[in-house]
Order: sequence, then C-alpha cells, then structure tokens
Amino acid sequence: MKVKYFITGIIFCLSLFATQFVLAASDATKTMAGIMMDLNHYPSDAEKGTLKKLLSDGATTDAEKTIATAMINLEHSATAEDKQKLSKVMGDDAVPGPTRVLAEIVHNINHKPSSSDKQKLKEIMQ
Repeated sequence: MKVKYFITGIIFCLSLFATQFVLAASDATKTMAGIMMDLNHYPSDAEKGTLKKLLSDGATTDAEKTIATAMINLEHSATAEDKQKLSKVMGDDAVPGPTRVLAEIVHNINHKPSSSDKQKLKEIMQ
C-alpha cells in the first residue's frame, strides 16, 4: 500500500516538472507577445523587422511563423486569410498553449489588445 502512494507521489512530482516545460513559451512567442503588448493599430517598422527575422529563424515553428506573418499584415485587425490560418493554430493541440493563446489574441485583435489580453501576454512573457 505504501509503495502505491510512493509511486503515485513520484509520478505527480514528475508531471509538475513536465508541465512547466510544456507551458513555457519559446523565445519567438515571448518576442511576439512583447510586440503585441504595446501594439496600437499595427506594428511599427522596427517591430515588423523583428517579426521578419523570426520568419527566417530556423528555431521558429510553423505555428509561430503563421502568427508572425499575421502580425506583419495587421492593420487594426488580422486579415481574413490570416484569421483562417490562426484558427488552425488555435485548434492544434500539438501547438504549445502559450502559442495558441497568442494566436487567439492576434486573431481577435481590434486596434489593440484588451486588458484581459494584456494580462495573458504578460503571462506569456514570463
């Protein structure tokens, strides 16, 4: 009986460590969250340059490239084509949670992030 509780405890502890790695945002996602945090209608030229660098970075995932492209194309809101692509990212369980949250924020943006979006962005940036 004690062995059962011991093994259960070990499995629980290991799952906590694994969860932190799953929930941690990548550098690309954190960078895009930082840009979105201060967004006002569309990214600046310097921010678009940063996003373009992410597109050519081999460490940037396809999902992150989809988000970066949508952010480059932002003018008050995402384009219809980008919204379709962002919806796929949002619905893909293989994409890390912070990246899916960022995709949802970009998908729903209307001029600038809402206060609840900003809270989510802060969490992604940590």
